[in-house]
Amino acid sequence: MMNILNEKTGGESPDIKYQIVRSDAPEEWKCTDCHEILIGMNYIHGPAGESCENCHQIDQARHPESNATGLYLTEEIPSLCFNCHEALKIEMETNRLIHHAMTDKKQCMNCHSPHASQEKKLLNKGEIDVCLSCHFRVINTNERNITNIKEQLTKGRVIHPVIESDGCVICHLPHTSRFNYLLTKSYPAGEYAPAKIENFELCWECHDSNLLNVAKTKTSTNFRNGDNNLHFIHMNGEKARNCSMCHNVHASLNEHLIAEKVSFGNWELPLNYIANENGGSCFPGCHAKSEYSR
Repeated sequence: MMNILNEKTGGESPDIKYQIVRSDAPEEWKCTDCHEILIGMNYIHGPAGESCENCHQIDQARHPESNATGLYLTEEIPSLCFNCHEALKIEMETNRLIHHAMTDKKQCMNCHSPHASQEKKLLNKGEIDVCLSCHFRVINTNERNITNIKEQLTKGRVIHPVIESDGCVICHLPHTSRFNYLLTKSYPAGEYAPAKIENFELCWECHDSNLLNVAKTKTSTNFRNGDNNLHFIHMNGEKARNCSMCHNVHASLNEHLIAEKVSFGNWELPLNYIANENGGSCFPGCHAKSEYSR
């Protein structure tokens, strides 16, 4: 038996595509004779575990000769993937938003391994690491600029608890969505939004919806002056404010995920938020300094 490392890898890379070539090769090769490394992990892609020919057309006349590709996909990606993942195909055809990772370069393989993985859902890395492999910079799109999420999470003193406990997909769909920002439920875009329960369905997964529509409370929110619900005051009226106008929904330097700055027309004005044991104060550009105490 003779070990031959792929010359392109320099002999040490984990991206080696085959491990050995047998000088005493049998007439009938099994793919795992050389490629066992591709499925030797915790989670194996079903078609890969059954037969390589579910996805590959094997040119047995040439493979595994030196420099012979031999293993062609039977269809292009993502059509090949949709043969099994038909529900995802339907979602992509009907939903309004498609994750750019699904259409960029390697498409499905930007996030998933086609053979096997140490991670659930056949992810190339841990879930948050997969997301941050793209969201480590500002991403410019036709609609808006997507902020640098990795920088926020790295520098933020307070992280949104659901990210730490459940990751990104508790709020975002990784493939496609009919809601803004690839969210799992409704949440408005822009700085102002009508104060309607149905516009903020995502938030009510964790938060009490009474903070939006009850003027007096001592239980629905801690953002109150006595029993005056300050969320109600900010989110109702002709200019009902979106949550993300004052909160950074991923991470912040301030308590309660309060943002450093608030958008006001073409300006970004500092909130100057200060928390204390029983409440706090802010001094933004939209009103004079205000204090509240529970």
